[in-house]
Amino acid sequence: MEHETNDFEQGWDDMQPSITKLKRFVEGLPESSFDASDYMMLYTSVYRMCIQKPPRNYSRQLYNKYGEVIEDYINSTALSALRENHDDEYMLLQELVKRWSTHKKMVKYLSKIFHYLEYSFIPFRSLAPLKEVSLACFRDLVYNKLQLKVKL
Repeated sequence: MEHETNDFEQGWDDMQPSITKLKRFVEGLPESSFDASDYMMLYTSVYRMCIQKPPRNYSRQLYNKYGEVIEDYINSTALSALRENHDDEYMLLQELVKRWSTHKKMVKYLSKIFHYLEYSFIPFRSLAPLKEVSLACFRDLVYNKLQLKVKL
């Protein structure tokens, strides 16, 4: 196979710069850009890592990494921003709404990048769909910790 990925770690390391660009883009940082070439590189990398024959099929590892990317994104952006506004209930609620919005944007992009898993791997393993994984991460890491503080 012409585009075989022999090592999961190397393939994932190659994807990291574009995933970092995506995180910065979703956050709306002025110097950030995430374009079609970044998207295609990530989608193609996921696809290639999923179509290989075992033991080089990395679908399970990619599914796990998807959850890790979401958790890392929440921990590094949402939770740190929410901690800054924890004293003022109104500011906390505003920040929570903002974080929910950016989380949904991140999920939209990541779900498209990892889409090949949705029909080639997840249904055959009875695993949670990618969007469900990301919603559960937000619920567990953010909402469950803040729900009492933001109730009005």
